This record gives sequence, C-alpha cells and structure tokens, in this order.
Amino acid sequence: MLKNKKAIEIYTDGSEKGSYGSWAFVMVQNGKVLTEGFGREKKTTSYRMEFQAAIEALKILPQSSKVTLYTDCRILVDTMTLWSKGWKANGWIKAKGQKIPNVDIIIALDYLSQNHKITWKWVKAHSGKTHNERADELCLNAREQL
Repeated sequence: MLKNKKAIEIYTDGSEKGSYGSWAFVMVQNGKVLTEGFGREKKTTSYRMEFQAAIEALKILPQSSKVTLYTDCRILVDTMTLWSKGWKANGWIKAKGQKIPNVDIIIALDYLSQNHKITWKWVKAHSGKTHNERADELCLNAREQL
C-alpha cells in the first residue's frame, strides 16, 4: 500500500480478445511513476477488465487519496459520474426496472471509490499520452501471457 497522500494520477486500461482479458494501471505522482499493476482473466469481457483496472489501482491507495483517474472507456467514466449514484439509490436497478449488466463489478468500484476524492477523466485511446500508452502496453502484454 502506498503511504503518500498527495494528488495521484492513475491511467487504466482493459482488454479482451477471444474471451481472454487483461487489465492494467499506471500510478503517477508529480510526473513520476509510483507503481504499475496488471492482471489477466479467462472468460471475461473488455468492459469488466476496464472496471477491474480501476478497482485494482484503488485497492492500493491510502484512505482519502486525491485521485485523477484516466481511462479510454467512456462507459467507466459515465457509470461513475452519471449513473451509479442513481442506480445505487434505486437498489442497483436502472430507472425503468432493468437489471444493470456487470453490477457486481460496479458495486465493487463504487465501494472503493467512497474512500477517495476521484476525478474521472476520459482520454482518447492511442493518442500519444505516455502513461496511457504504457497502461495499454501492460494490458496487452498481460493478455498475451494467457
């Protein structure tokens, strides 16, 4: 677990190909990489891996960290900034009574995010942002190891 509570940037990525998936994150503070993480799973989806990357990064932060989390997954950003609060208030059901796909991983991310002040930001994939490109590289390498 990290001990420093200064502002942290996290770059995440998730990937899936042929039901083999992977996730990765790069944690940065003051322009310096603090740590990187990655993992892989069988029989999963890209969506789940995008969320898992954020979950794994948040797990190692000290309580009450100030974080800017960058992802190339608009669904992740929209879920955490637009939808999850209403879903949670509605018992994790959509407004029209529909089930939420992958609600288990959304609940896990919601729980972890309560411990931090997080700004969720979308970044275009493969746009040349160094730490985002590194997260993508880690993610693809992890998936290929399956």
